[in-house]
Amino acid sequence: MSRHRTPRRLVAAGVALGVLVSGGVVATAAPAQAASVPAAERYAPTRLPDRITLTPGTDPTTQQVVSWRSSTVVTEAVVEYRTLTAEPYPGGVLRTIAQERAEQTTDLGYTQAVHTATLTGLQPDVAYMYRVGDGTNFSEWQDFETAAAGNDRFSFVYLGDIQNGILSDASRVIRNAFRDRPNADLVLQIGDLVNDANSDQQWGELYDAFSYTLGTQNILTTPGNHEYEGVLSDQWQGQFRYPDSGPQGEGGVYDELDGTVYYTDHQGVRFISLNSNVVDTEGLRVQAEWLDGVLTDNPQEWTVVYFHHPVFSLDEGRNNLGIRQSWGPILEEHNVDLVLTGHDHAYGRGNLSSNEENLPAGADPELSHTGPVYVTSSVGSKFYDAGPRHWNENGAHLRRLVTGMQTYQVVDVASGTLRFESRTADGAFLDGFTITKSGGQKLVVDGVEPQEIDPGTPSPCLGCTPNPDPDPIDPGEEVPDPAYTYEPTKDLASVNRSNASLPAGVAYHEARDVLYLGDQNSRTIFEMDPDNDTVLRSMTLPENIRDLGIDEERELLYVGQQNRNWVVVSIADDTFGQVVRGSYPIIESNRSLDVDPVNDYVYVAVPARGVEVFRASTGESLGVINGTADAYYVAADPATGMIVTTKFFTVEGAIGIQAFDPKAGFAKVWERAVRPGARQLDIDSERGLVYIGYTGTSATSGGFSIHDLATGKMYNDMVGPQFGKDGYGIAVDEEAQRVFVANRDFRLNPPGQELTAAAVTISTRLGDGEEPGEGPGEPGEGPGEPGEVPHDYVASPLTAIPSAETALEPEIRPVGTAVDPANGHLFVGDEMRPARIHEVDPATDKVVKVLSVPTADPVQDGIRDIAYDAANDHLYVGYGNNWLVMDAGTGALVRGPYAFSGGVRGLDIDAEGGRVFGAVRGGGFDVADATTGELVQTVAGPADSTPWRTHGVAYDSANDLVYISNSDAAGSTEGVRVYQGSDYALVKRLELANADFRSIAVDGEAGVVVVGHQTSDFDKSGVSLFAASDLTLIERLEEYRYGDKVYGVSLDPQRHLLYVSARDRYPTALIKVQLPTE
Repeated sequence: MSRHRTPRRLVAAGVALGVLVSGGVVATAAPAQAASVPAAERYAPTRLPDRITLTPGTDPTTQQVVSWRSSTVVTEAVVEYRTLTAEPYPGGVLRTIAQERAEQTTDLGYTQAVHTATLTGLQPDVAYMYRVGDGTNFSEWQDFETAAAGNDRFSFVYLGDIQNGILSDASRVIRNAFRDRPNADLVLQIGDLVNDANSDQQWGELYDAFSYTLGTQNILTTPGNHEYEGVLSDQWQGQFRYPDSGPQGEGGVYDELDGTVYYTDHQGVRFISLNSNVVDTEGLRVQAEWLDGVLTDNPQEWTVVYFHHPVFSLDEGRNNLGIRQSWGPILEEHNVDLVLTGHDHAYGRGNLSSNEENLPAGADPELSHTGPVYVTSSVGSKFYDAGPRHWNENGAHLRRLVTGMQTYQVVDVASGTLRFESRTADGAFLDGFTITKSGGQKLVVDGVEPQEIDPGTPSPCLGCTPNPDPDPIDPGEEVPDPAYTYEPTKDLASVNRSNASLPAGVAYHEARDVLYLGDQNSRTIFEMDPDNDTVLRSMTLPENIRDLGIDEERELLYVGQQNRNWVVVSIADDTFGQVVRGSYPIIESNRSLDVDPVNDYVYVAVPARGVEVFRASTGESLGVINGTADAYYVAADPATGMIVTTKFFTVEGAIGIQAFDPKAGFAKVWERAVRPGARQLDIDSERGLVYIGYTGTSATSGGFSIHDLATGKMYNDMVGPQFGKDGYGIAVDEEAQRVFVANRDFRLNPPGQELTAAAVTISTRLGDGEEPGEGPGEPGEGPGEPGEVPHDYVASPLTAIPSAETALEPEIRPVGTAVDPANGHLFVGDEMRPARIHEVDPATDKVVKVLSVPTADPVQDGIRDIAYDAANDHLYVGYGNNWLVMDAGTGALVRGPYAFSGGVRGLDIDAEGGRVFGAVRGGGFDVADATTGELVQTVAGPADSTPWRTHGVAYDSANDLVYISNSDAAGSTEGVRVYQGSDYALVKRLELANADFRSIAVDGEAGVVVVGHQTSDFDKSGVSLFAASDLTLIERLEEYRYGDKVYGVSLDPQRHLLYVSARDRYPTALIKVQLPTE
């Protein structure tokens, strides 16, 4: 029987028509308000698999990687698969056990398991069907197709930032993209899949938005800044597994890039992912060298490079200088086809202007060019203003610009032709171009008419008559001046995550000794007593807060607000919190503000345009100071009238600070390069000093530097998060010589590194020539004071390997050490390439010799740890997954290399028993035969699932015990484990939360165990000494004088010495500690 069904829309229309004809009214009861489903319930994992994701294997023609999520009750996950068939109950099904399983504790309170399986032995260009599960509970059957071995035509989808409105808004864009190209082989996404890196609700929304498509098409993605919260999101790392084709090496930068920088080839296209979040000097260099290599050795017809931050930013307040300088020339030299990015929440496309010259005969000069095409796009519902400034200023032509529009892109690839189209959320054509290659020539031809892009109306220019001598004083060599030395003295925790969200601008009231702290996202300004760490009172403003300036005489705060305006509020007792003047509009989005009440100026740093100048009394805009574009922060000196700005660059050697004189027509007085990450600044008018605060959380970032206001000369640089961690604000107490740094994330990033929230870090200047702890009111004043140095543990810095203040080429990063008991010399392993060991004579503080370690590739290998066999004068060296034995005198290879079961972090030997112990980051350690290299045993840790990652290992020959130490294991409850050397039975544990024991040494006869703390936090660094008998604490030698980020500790029992190596050479590379003689 057939049944006629009227379309649903037509039925609805008929009902409406009937109501209108009859003149009646349809009355309906108001629907009851339904309760929302809690995210923790909606997105909780079960036995049933979800979040199924395909990523390419090392060879996409014969391999397929699939990842999925389940609850943790699933311990053995499987994939069933076979070639695609129409049969409903097919036979011939193959089964593979998932090779990887990772557990993730989420912000919603549940723990989930992510399983990853690699299917191998597949046939090229063949469709397969598969399902995943626990052997009983499976997903639906889905299908994929392996890549063809040749350059067969195919399509892929390119998506920009998703991030906001993931399920509500972005999902329709994604659906339309796959409606347009339902048979696309790949979906390429350039980062910021979510807004909050570790929000499992947002990751759940993302997979809902993609529906089943990530289980049928391979996804190529690269992390955006929103995939990071100090460290890369666990969800990102677990769900997206890519070929191990990225930069290879040892060291922190390689760990950061691992899994995010890679390439994969698909049917004639080489797809290359870079990580534009790792763009410090070393990160840029390592990626640039690797990129040049994979482009040089590239047999594919087409090349697509993708990363998050654009080469030419559309947001005119952002300037990705390091990326443009480091990667841009390589992309052009190799004539890459597409460079796909995001981050700026707008659509833009263009090319270098020079690629519009010398076109092939017959090419339309209005529509054609050669070279790479640079594209930025956005999927989500968050939008920024955009413009052509960074294109125009860098010899590039922005051909197409569209703001406030969600888009997706489809790319069709065939031999000799690549067609690119951008479409709006409803599928309408927006932009397009075609690249053709023939006879060794390449041509890009637009599919749309040329667009005239408005560069915007410039504001009146202040200082446009340039200073003929903008740097009249040569400061000479900038040697740190000990008169400008500071010591961290206090963290303020009365403002924390319970009452604030993002500490930003600060201002200090000298007369009242109070600090004002603006919290950006809660719109609150706190008045704080820094001496007693209390909040005295607070005010809430209408908009988010960027920065503060203070007029003490009139009891006023000048407040820069995020929505392009500034206001003046009262801090007087009877009118506290009242808006006195404003709001006054700012030309574009601002970052910083300061006031010069003496000369009646307000200065606002607008990165897209420069420093806008206002009359403080009226709010009138006077113009923009010439040459200040990209200025992020600004400070004014009422005493001289001078203003100073910083440019927030992450590039070594870039101009980061400039000074201007309003009394000379805002002429530029001087400019200087400073270390990367310069952000906030303040001026000490009494002494003529400029203080610059820096972002970053590593040992070589954060903190602040001190400069001469008249010349810009640097007096000292207090590097490291102990002086302020990821600073978003800085203020100076001129009278007490204290520096206040507002810590953007309350010192809590990276997660787990610190556990106590603190909005502000205070550092105090030491007197001229005073040592830390000796000044009046400083730590160490009186017995038992925090920071007091025990007299039996005198720390002396060794200078044989210079401190971080000295740039070294090649770089040196001291890690594991070992002592020669005969002469007291110290062998120091170097983590940086080439593989080296430095022999230091502590008595003379000189390097005796440098030994090249005879690895298979010393240029690429770096050392993790070393041990010394005094009887044979042999050094045992751990590196990568390997170890070897070398002659300590000549550096000649004695035997090896031999393999451990995984990447080694620590190494020690039982010279008499002929055993080598390797810490390989699991729960236990490896035991190898010292003569043959045979792996005798891998000692597993306890089966209690306690978070543990072995980093250090030490052998107690006097008592035949093996000690291992724990670090980098979030939520850990143990710091040290001790095993019997005869049968490797666990005999002791040191219970300690969140241990950071990177290195360990033991003196069995003296009964002392020493651990080195990996952290770079001021009051948590250094070393700790424990009693070997029961692991009770003997002494905690904290603070940076005992080492910062300690990667090596070794004992010289004969001379009662402890040696500490600080990986980042801060405050010094090596430290000698005199131990008690009893």
